[in-house]
Formats: sequence, structure tokens, C-alpha cells
Amino acid sequence: MARQSTSIKGILEFKEFRFAFEKKKLKYLRLRIDRDLNFKLSIPLYYEQRDVLRFLEKNESWIRAKEKELSLKRVVLASDELYFLGKKYKLVFNENHKKVLIKKDKIFAKNQKSLDLFLRRSARVIFEYFIKKWQFIHKRKVQRICIKEMISRWGSCNHQKAYINLNLKLMQKPIKAIEYVILHELTHLIYPHHQKEFYDFLYKFMPDYKAREVFLKSLIF
Repeated sequence: MARQSTSIKGILEFKEFRFAFEKKKLKYLRLRIDRDLNFKLSIPLYYEQRDVLRFLEKNESWIRAKEKELSLKRVVLASDELYFLGKKYKLVFNENHKKVLIKKDKIFAKNQKSLDLFLRRSARVIFEYFIKKWQFIHKRKVQRICIKEMISRWGSCNHQKAYINLNLKLMQKPIKAIEYVILHELTHLIYPHHQKEFYDFLYKFMPDYKAREVFLKSLIF
């Protein structure tokens, strides 16, 4: 028999705000900012809606101030625009282009399929380069690199199998941010947590890692 999920997802409206939420086994209610700079509620299963609304009312001033701050950071791209390695380009599709060409502030491609293939191949080259660069920090060799579109993470890893997953959308970010995420995941192969030892080790090899983290949050789509 399949195991039933104890997680319930949905949208909760509070005045002019809309909060994505997930009800699951938790002790306390949490309100956080996700990778896309949107509010997200994590709600204990035993909470009723009135309990959540009471919490939001209590924190309304903070929510409004935070939303004002976040609205200035969100970036809205036109349908023919793309960020590639931290720079914004205008997309030009033309069936006569046999391969993708980057010229000044434009990216020329045959079609969307051709562009997607270019992005994946470029990601593979860049990601593997940095993995090889930082492979020396531990004795274990990365066994598999998976590139895919991820919703809430830039990267993840399987500590036991030495697998690393990287978000294709990292290709929108500056190269320093990409390198940081890869070193972050490689460090998890040694320290599968976010305790002091993890950050001490990360700082040892990349003293500016906190500044690089900012690059990940500077352009949101």
C-alpha cells in the first residue's frame, strides 16, 4: 500500500497578500522568504486557519516592510530577454542560425530548442570545470553530476553516494556565484550539515563566500 502524504499545500489570502503554504508535521509555524523572494508559510498540521491569520496580523508591519524591500529586488524579464552568466541579453530567434551566437547584448539562436540545448551544454562545461577545480578538497570523487531545473534549491547532494545535483538556472547567475554553489555542495560531501564546521571549512577555501551568496539573490526571476 502506498504511503499517504501528511503534507498539504495551498494558497492563503491575507488582505492583499497571497501566501503559499505547506501544512506538515512541525512544532512551530514558520514564515520565510523563498529563493524567488516570495513569502512561504510552513504550518503545523494541528493549526487552524484562524491561528495562522492571527499570526499574520501580529506580524503585519514586518510583512509590509519586507514586501516593500523585496519588490525592489525582483526582476521581471520580457519574453525575449534572458540572463546568461549575470548579464541580460535580448533573444533573437532566426531559423537561418545553425548555432547559438552571442554578440554584444544579444543571443542569436535558431529556436527555443536550440537555445535550451546550448544552455545545458554550457552548464555541463562550466559545472564540470569547477568540480574538477575543487575536487582536491576531499578524497572522494564525485560519482555523478545531474543538471536539472529545481524549484527551491540551487544545488543538492547525496553525501553517501557522492552525487551532486545542480540547478540549470544557475546559468543566469554570475560565474562567481556558480563557483560558490559548487564548492558549497562539494563541502557537503565532507560535512552533510550546516553547522560551524561546515562554514569554517568553506571559509578556509573561499573567504568571500558570503559576498558570493549575495549574487544568488541579486537577480530573481
